[in-house]
Amino acid sequence: MQTSLGLVPMCTLPQGGTNSVAHMVNAMNKVLRDCIPYIAMSFLDDIPTKGCPEDLKDESAKTNGCRKFIVDHISDCEKILEKLEGAQLTFSREKSMFGQSEILVVRHLCGS
Repeated sequence: MQTSLGLVPMCTLPQGGTNSVAHMVNAMNKVLRDCIPYIAMSFLDDIPTKGCPEDLKDESAKTNGCRKFIVDHISDCEKILEKLEGAQLTFSREKSMFGQSEILVVRHLCGS
């Protein structure tokens, strides 16, 4: 954003700005275009990732002791984080949750 003090990065959405939410959604969709809808779907600044179907959770463990669905989930999270890093985006460590069976999205409990 150009100001009288020079170029300033915009770190938050301007409240009341025309189409600011649509621009945010469009930007997140561009960053995560390879992951949508197979791994994740962005919702504004939230990125819920898809889990494993219940029938695949009993699939045999890998040689390192981790079950396949856990290794796949970690790989999906790594891919998303690499895309965010490549776009020079940041995320809140305090608000981040990994490996959750249920999450609260806009006051709605989402899970299996």
